[in-house]
Amino acid sequence: MNTTNKEKALWLMEELVPETGINNLGIALQVSGRLRPDVLKAALAIVLGRYEMLRTVFRATGAELVKEVVPASEFATEIEPLDLTGGSLDKDLTAFVDRPFTLDGRPLVRVGFATAQDGDVLCVGVHHLAFDMVSAALFLQSFIPVYDAIAAGRPVPPQATAEVPALAEPEPRPADVAYWSETLRGIEPGGLDLWCGLPRSRQPMMTGENARHTLSPEAQHAVQQLQRAARAPAAAVMLAAYTALLASHGAGPDLIVGTPVDVRGPHTSAIGYHVNVVPVRVRVDLAEGFRPLARRARDAFLGAMGHANASVDELAGEIPEIGSTWQSALYRHLFNFLPAAPVGELSIDGMPARLVTVENPYSKFDLELVGTPSDAEILLRYSTETLARADVEAMLHRLEALLIEAAEDPDRPLGESAGWSGTDRRAVDRANNTTSPIELPTVQAAFASRAASTPDAPAVVEGAHTATYRQVDEAAAAIHALLAGAGVGAGDVVAIAAPRGEEAAAATLGVWRAGAVCLPLDIGHAPSWLALQLTHSRAKAALTGTGVQLPADGELPPVLPLETAPATGPATPDATAEPTAPACLFHTCGDDGQPVATMLSHAALADTVGHFTTELGVEPGTGVLALAAPGTFGALFDLCLTLSAGGRVVIAPRQARTDGSGLRETADRHGPSVVVLPPGTPARILEDLAGRPHGLTVLAQGEELSRATARRLLTAGCQLHSAYGTLETTGWALSGRVEAAEAVNRGRPITNTRAFVTAPDGRELPIGLRGELCLAGTGLALSGPDDPAFPTRTRYGRHHRTGQLARWRTDGTIEWLGRIDRQVATDGGPVNLGDVEAELLDHRAVTAAAALAVTPPDGEPTIVAFAETADHAFAASTASWQVVPLDALPRTPDGRTDRDALARLAEKALDQGSGHQDPAADDALVRELLEMWRRLLGTEATAQTNFFEAGGHSLLAAVLAQKVEELTGTSLELTEVFQYPTPAALAARVRA
Repeated sequence: MNTTNKEKALWLMEELVPETGINNLGIALQVSGRLRPDVLKAALAIVLGRYEMLRTVFRATGAELVKEVVPASEFATEIEPLDLTGGSLDKDLTAFVDRPFTLDGRPLVRVGFATAQDGDVLCVGVHHLAFDMVSAALFLQSFIPVYDAIAAGRPVPPQATAEVPALAEPEPRPADVAYWSETLRGIEPGGLDLWCGLPRSRQPMMTGENARHTLSPEAQHAVQQLQRAARAPAAAVMLAAYTALLASHGAGPDLIVGTPVDVRGPHTSAIGYHVNVVPVRVRVDLAEGFRPLARRARDAFLGAMGHANASVDELAGEIPEIGSTWQSALYRHLFNFLPAAPVGELSIDGMPARLVTVENPYSKFDLELVGTPSDAEILLRYSTETLARADVEAMLHRLEALLIEAAEDPDRPLGESAGWSGTDRRAVDRANNTTSPIELPTVQAAFASRAASTPDAPAVVEGAHTATYRQVDEAAAAIHALLAGAGVGAGDVVAIAAPRGEEAAAATLGVWRAGAVCLPLDIGHAPSWLALQLTHSRAKAALTGTGVQLPADGELPPVLPLETAPATGPATPDATAEPTAPACLFHTCGDDGQPVATMLSHAALADTVGHFTTELGVEPGTGVLALAAPGTFGALFDLCLTLSAGGRVVIAPRQARTDGSGLRETADRHGPSVVVLPPGTPARILEDLAGRPHGLTVLAQGEELSRATARRLLTAGCQLHSAYGTLETTGWALSGRVEAAEAVNRGRPITNTRAFVTAPDGRELPIGLRGELCLAGTGLALSGPDDPAFPTRTRYGRHHRTGQLARWRTDGTIEWLGRIDRQVATDGGPVNLGDVEAELLDHRAVTAAAALAVTPPDGEPTIVAFAETADHAFAASTASWQVVPLDALPRTPDGRTDRDALARLAEKALDQGSGHQDPAADDALVRELLEMWRRLLGTEATAQTNFFEAGGHSLLAAVLAQKVEELTGTSLELTEVFQYPTPAALAARVRA
């Protein structure tokens, strides 16, 4: 007998996930008494023999599936002992039903029986090819009267023994196909993934679980109100709520949701697989209210019900957009709103019995909503490979909140509330409750207080030289006098070009005493870049340290060497800086090569360093190891953090960032207990401190900290803190202590900082959903009122869009996931380029790293990583990506990695690495397979074209396997087409 496309689709799903009972269904009875084995055997023989579908068997051979019906006289199913472990009955029954059936002509029915202390248990497991959930109820209705009659010695009623032929479903009507062709016109594959959960596997196991929630009386009443408001049945209201929930979590807005429909029609007693899953297309506009959405959902739902005779499986091939059921781009979410059919009180042979639900531990789709109009319980069946239980349970609570809020105002835009529950809002509000007064409003005031109270305490330590707070304060006063003599006043910009240490500290404080704005310059940068910064900032003067020369140009500001500062105090009193006034200015290089300025306020600096003095435990006398390059924000932060708390700035030699001996010498000599790792400095260098990492407090950029390095530092006894921030947020905004290596990319908003995560349309996202991280608070850089980099919103005010992908966690921390523009989809799954760089930096031979994605004209994105290293041989041991060793990474004028230059090097590296000949060039078998690809898929292909990514589906895969066998004589299993999906790979498999 020929098999239907629906039956083939089930078989192919089983081929995809072999050795499982993914297609098995079960039903069980627990009886308050004892069943008689002889009666049980006789009753089962009658019922199983009665239904032709239960006597149908299947044989799978190669790429073919055939079926036949076993005569009732030859059909037999033994009653097996049901193994009850004494634990959960549900789990024991699931284990029994889950055992896979073999499609080799044997029965697709399994019966188990056990005698338990609290009653006998009967369990029947059936393959989905012969059964559906409606069949389960029909089976019980047939079985119980037969058992009762035999047990009582009565004749079995004739209607209970009449043969029931298998129902042959009609072919899809032309009108149905035309309806679906029109309804599905213009759909675009993709866009159905949610912004929560895990990356999708290329070889899914389809494991699943259930999460349940009972709607509150308020939510139940809301459903009734919405039925009246939208003039729609309960099913349409719940479908609208489900699609709104999905859209608010990232799917859509053009949503296709699968809906199972019983297509028995007048043949209500037919056992078998008689459910069609139809695609319901609903467009969700979150700018609209619930009322119009419910009406669209109603019309789409009723239209689908009216054309349910054509299933998705039957439409495959008729409508190009439809692929296979199990891995379809058409839908990944199911809406299964069952008709009210409560099971009443059961009894068998006069003994009370209860129906026991047998869970199937699989999920063929990402998410399935199951409910009934008469029951307040809502169930979400979900794939454990793509969704976490916490995410699904949160969605259930958000669904309830959505219903209640929609009922309050059916025309309120859904985007204002959909996707949030009260639990979400409370958790985010608690995490953002960071308001705290600043003890001293500026770093200058904090330093002055320390200098007055402990003038002889060490402030800056460099090699054998130590400068006290008194000495730094006096030097700062002298520099103030120097600036006053040059006409520098409040609000003027003063450049500082000095090495790290006492000179840089005094110059910075002297500029602030004058009420001016400091512009730190990195003296290692190109003279042309330094000149651009001085010109762009309109600096009033430039302070230079010992031995520092700035570009000679008549248009540049006057140079004031620090050694020319007078020995006496200032001629004018110190200026009192307002907290909101600008404190410092930094430049980055724009795309046009011109400087882009970021201005930070005194309050921003004071607030940020105030937070970290507490978090890192910086106190009077604490030694803070300064590793940052001069002229960088990191160098300024080291000074401000330490000097505002009364600590010691321990200047590490420049080579200490790569030379372990220099780092050890500094640590041994001065005993710092805190270190803030500047960007680009690998945390693994701290392992060069030998035994000193024990007790060391480390603040590191979470994006640059690999889990392997974090694990080693934690094992060595470091107190590790991971943080995230940008220059626009005064360097840092989120931070937290790392207790486990897996948590290196998590933190909480720091003092007076608030965080939120947004969708592409600007909606704020709740816990667990990935979106763009936005930051608000005191630490924001100064800007003009219309600066697009700092938009405003009602709830948070002025804020910074970071471009960072992030999500809230249930514990109130934020997990940052890498820049949005650095997430790359590859053959092996999504890759965060920042993670690649962090892993490379974990190698001792690597001093700097950069990774980028390059897409060849006819291929998938390829990761090319560059490692700054003197040991070019190390790259051979890095198999995950193509690694190009360089003596030095190319840099932009401001010292950052020049990614445009790297892109050109990456393209060259790919060209050189792809010198091997295309397998199709001189391989006859590959050329034959290429022709099959082109004919079956209707598109051009190369030797590396993935059959399924180019539009193939399971039914076409079966055709491909058959054609390969005809061509080569090699019989392929369907799973092998999935394992070797390109012409080159399949040719190699055939030859093997």
